Amino acid sequence: MISVACSLLITGTIMHANDMHNRMGYIIATICPLLIAPIMSFIVVRQSERLRHTLEVLRRVKEELEVSNERLFEKSSRDSMTGLLNREAFFSRLDAVRASQPCSLLIIDVDHFKKINDVHGHFAGDGALMAIARCITECVGEGDSIGRIGGEEFGVYLATEENDRVAYIAETIRAAVNRMQYRTPEHELVPLTVSIGGIVGISSGAVVDHFQTADRKLYEAKRNGRNCVFIQSSLRKAA
Repeated sequence: MISVACSLLITGTIMHANDMHNRMGYIIATICPLLIAPIMSFIVVRQSERLRHTLEVLRRVKEELEVSNERLFEKSSRDSMTGLLNREAFFSRLDAVRASQPCSLLIIDVDHFKKINDVHGHFAGDGALMAIARCITECVGEGDSIGRIGGEEFGVYLATEENDRVAYIAETIRAAVNRMQYRTPEHELVPLTVSIGGIVGISSGAVVDHFQTADRKLYEAKRNGRNCVFIQSSLRKAA
């Protein structure tokens, strides 16, 4: 109706300007829009539907890309063997959360790991690492984080600054690993132990300094016969 009205208005304006009075012109001006409008409307509606479908496809592709990117990011932050955070991801998370919540650090090293590889083979050594990783995971809470930060070395972020709590968790991990009955594919029993060093309260200061402190405690445990725990207590909490 709008097309017909506009067509008649334009035709009438042209005829009036040229002092013309032709009924056929008005008839043509009425019929042509009625013939053209349905075709144009069909084309416009069809193109709109195609555009809507295209936008829907693009939306789904965008969502799939976002999911893929999240999976790739998650995969890039994980150790391929144990599934734990890798070194970079572990320390990035540690640095991100320690200013906003209580935080302590444990470093766990597998005792005599080179001997396991030499005697039982690297496949058995890899299996031992995966078994220990599972054991550590079972000993910590949901708010804690674990990373494989070296060949046979693990880092644990604990969401607490209580000296007794940190010492208890560290000792729980040590005892749980010590009780493990890990066997090689040939069913040979391989005794497993870990040495643990840690520091309580790392919310402030440089992460590298706290790591060095925990590392010194770890080597103190090594020097004292391995299979033991040494923790640097929080002086503020102790006071």
